[in-house]
Amino acid sequence: MKVFFLSDLHLDNGTSVAALRFGRFLASEPQRGDILLLGGDIFDLLVGNKRVFRSRFAPVLKAITEAGARGVQVHYLEGNHDFHFAGMFRGQSNVQIHTADFSIPERAIWVSHGDLIDPDDTGYRFLRFVTKNAPFRAFVWSMPEALVDFIGSRSSGASRKYTTGRVENEGTERLRRIYLEFARAKVKDGYRHVLVGHSHLRDQIAIDGGEYVNLGFSADKLNVAVLDEGAAAFRIREIS
Repeated sequence: MKVFFLSDLHLDNGTSVAALRFGRFLASEPQRGDILLLGGDIFDLLVGNKRVFRSRFAPVLKAITEAGARGVQVHYLEGNHDFHFAGMFRGQSNVQIHTADFSIPERAIWVSHGDLIDPDDTGYRFLRFVTKNAPFRAFVWSMPEALVDFIGSRSSGASRKYTTGRVENEGTERLRRIYLEFARAKVKDGYRHVLVGHSHLRDQIAIDGGEYVNLGFSADKLNVAVLDEGAAAFRIREIS
């Protein structure tokens, strides 16, 4: 049994080169009994079980559903660009949606989107508190499709600009240090593989018998971390 991890693809539609590449991977690689971990921000904007998003990303959503239908254990962790969408996979018993960090105990894996790791990112933390709760979910459900798409697209672009600005202004080393400290704490808790996204800073670092993996972000290639049966660490592949 293999474990696959992907995060932060930021797909903007279901027929782009990046989306087709991801779809081919889903159709050909994860097999029955394998575990597929999606660490959030797979889509650049997917909020709520809205028809506009079901249509825009239909090929990708179908590929995820079909992977689950053939026996792949799919775990999808909400990001800050894709959330409140569990209804899109209703009835798919092998596709599990997570709204917070989760673990795969039998493989000693911890998965985090990583958006709450930086304690000083108070602006984002407030935004997350506002958008990731039941009242906001109900609000999104009641909003017209076009309005959700418009507001979401503006917010998504602002989020990318905000995150990029923080990295440029504060430097990558500070964020890398914070994320690594988070991973060290999880390894100390007994996890061997700590898989994180969000920062767009690619890393694979050994930690006291465990490891920290962040696939970063690539617009040109599909970065996939694979844990083979019996392997001590993930290997990272780049698929063109």
